[in-house]
Parts: sequence; C-alpha cells; structure tokens
Amino acid sequence: MDHHEESAEREASSSPVKFRFLNCSRWRIQTDVLVCGIVVIVLFTAGCSREQPKEATTQDSTEQAIAISTKPVATREVRRTVEMVGTLGGWEEVTISNEAPGIIQQVMVDLGDKVKKGQRLVLLDPREAKLALAQAEANLQAAKKALTQAQAEWRDADINLKRIKELHSEGIIATSQLDVAQTRFDAIEAQVRAREADIDRYQAMVDFAHKRLSDTEVLAPIAGEVRQRLVSSGEAVKEKTPLFQLVITEPLKFQGTVPERFAPDIKMEQPVDLQVEAFADRVFPGRVLRVSPAVDAQTRSLSLEIKVPNAQGMLKPGFFAKGQILTGVDPHAVFAPEEAVYTFVGITKAFVVQDGTVQERQVKTGSRKEGWVEITEGLQNGEIVATSNLPQLYQGAKITVTNGKES
Repeated sequence: MDHHEESAEREASSSPVKFRFLNCSRWRIQTDVLVCGIVVIVLFTAGCSREQPKEATTQDSTEQAIAISTKPVATREVRRTVEMVGTLGGWEEVTISNEAPGIIQQVMVDLGDKVKKGQRLVLLDPREAKLALAQAEANLQAAKKALTQAQAEWRDADINLKRIKELHSEGIIATSQLDVAQTRFDAIEAQVRAREADIDRYQAMVDFAHKRLSDTEVLAPIAGEVRQRLVSSGEAVKEKTPLFQLVITEPLKFQGTVPERFAPDIKMEQPVDLQVEAFADRVFPGRVLRVSPAVDAQTRSLSLEIKVPNAQGMLKPGFFAKGQILTGVDPHAVFAPEEAVYTFVGITKAFVVQDGTVQERQVKTGSRKEGWVEITEGLQNGEIVATSNLPQLYQGAKITVTNGKES
C-alpha cells in the first residue's frame, strides 16, 4: 500500500462520505474487469465457430442411412376362440334322504363307491313298518268279511222285494208292505256301498304300509358315485334326513361365463378345449351344451354349460377350469414378426420398406403365435417390414437393408 492509499483510508475512516466514494470506485474497477473478460470469451468463441461452418454444412447435406433387417408380412391360419372360466360339476348331483323315520340298521356303501340305479344304500329297522303292514292287512280282511255279509243280506233283500212287488201287483198285499220291503232293500244296498268304500280305504292303508316297509330300504335313484356319506349305523333319523350325496362323473358338466361382447359368437355344439391345474399339460375336449337366454346384468357376462366326456375319470367335479371355445377358423389372417411391431406412448406401429425409405403405419394387433403377431388393421400380405432399429426409424427415414429381404 502506497502513501496515497494510506491517505485515502485515513480519510475514509474519518469521513463516511468519502468511504462510500472509495467503495464505489472499487466496484467500478471490478465491473470493468468482468466486462473485459466476457468480451474476450465471446471473441474466442466466435473465432472458433468461424473455423467449423464448412463441416456442419456437410453433415446437414448428407443424411445417414439407418441399417435395418427386414421380413415380409405373411398370412397364416388362425383359430378364433373365446376364453371362459368356470367350475366342473357332475352331470347330475343328488342328495339321498329317507322317506320314513327310523333307526339306521345298516349302511351298505361309503365314500367313493360306485353304485347302480336301484342299489340298496341304507337299511332302516323294519320292525315297526312290518307291524303297521300286518295291522292294515288285518283291517282289510275284516272289511272284506263285512262286505261279504252285507252282499248276502243285499241279495236276500232283493229277492224279497221282487216277491213283494209281484204280490202287490196282484192285489194280495198292501202298499205299506211294499214300502217296508223297499226301505229294507235300500238300507242294505247302502251298507254294501259302505263296505266297498271300507275295502278301498283299507286297501290304501295296506299299500301305504307296504310303501313304509319298502322305505326302510333306501335305494340309489341314479347310477353314480358316492360323493359324501352323512350318516352312520345306529343313528336315529327323522323324515327327509340327508344320508348321501351321489354324483354322475361321466360325463361332466362345465359351467362358466364369457363376456357379453362375445355373445353373438357362441353357438350350440361348438367345440371347447379345457385345461385344469391338476393336468396342466393336457387338453380335454368338450362341446357347448346350453347357452343362457339372458346376460347377467351385474357381471355383464353370459352363462354357458359345456358337456365334457370323462370316461377315464381323470377329471373331478369341483375342478376350476379354463376353456377356449372355437368360434371359427380364418385361413388367411395377416401376421407380422413380433420384432416388427413397435409400441411407443400407447401407439402401436410398424415400418414398411418402400424405395429405400420406410413408411410409418399404425397397426392393430390380435392373437400371437410362435413369434408372430396378427395384424387386424394396418398391413397387407406381402409387404416388407423393418425388424430392427425400430426406435431410430421415422416417417420417410432412409434405410439400408443389411440382411436382404429374407422371410
């Protein structure tokens, strides 16, 4: 610090106004230095830019071709299917119950047993039913005897009435005697009719007792398999107590749904391929058996029933299953290689090669099969599409094919 600066500082410390003036002078000096530095940088940058315009112009004038591989669009046969999910059930499922109360004397089948129609499943204690039958038969026999006696009296009254009528017609007896004979005949005839009604009533009681006795043997109403056993020997049961559940497992019934938009495609007898988790590597055939006449308003789905053969018994009622309903076969569906289809920000497109450039096409896709994707809209059979470097391509981009147009 020289003498002048020391003097200036002393003056600044002694005078506030002079101190501010000194600071302003220093700020001007620093600003001038900064401005000079910026000018130098600008001049240097301008000088460098003057040396490169020729190279930049050359790059703009010559567009680089993008190297790609190509494949042609082709047609293939495609099977149109509708997917459905649901549950396998028995062809018929029946809960067996008893008609008469009693004590179970014997259970003759168990879980998983195959039964024939009419086979005995359960035997109830028959003693009470036998006693009721014996009593009904005794009442019937007594009624038959009473009818026989009434019929004998009716014949006698009929003969007597005819004799009285002959005598009355000859004027031998009075009319009062004819009236008495007629009244007796009518009364005995009424007794006969009553005894005949008794016969019918007691016969019905005998028939009912026979049924009660037969009800002590619970028989299978269908041929199937025992899905569930619900009772044991010695157990006292009331009327209509569930005893067994039987199920028919050949064939089976697959019940499921499809979305309502596929309702026009579903027809009776269409083939169906089913898969279950228990046999993931196998496909089981079936056919559309029934179609609901209405769509469920809550789920917006259509209910179906599929008939599924099960001769080997591999499938079990209750299996969750997935099915594919064959709705048609298209032998000329347009397919492109999967690598030719590019999706960006929700737009699916492909690039068609034409005269050394590519044309961008928006496409709609369908089913996929062995590395190929169906194109339902946007491409035609035989067109050549790019299969590599798709993110670098754009409408009208120049390209060079590196692998030829191999298929």
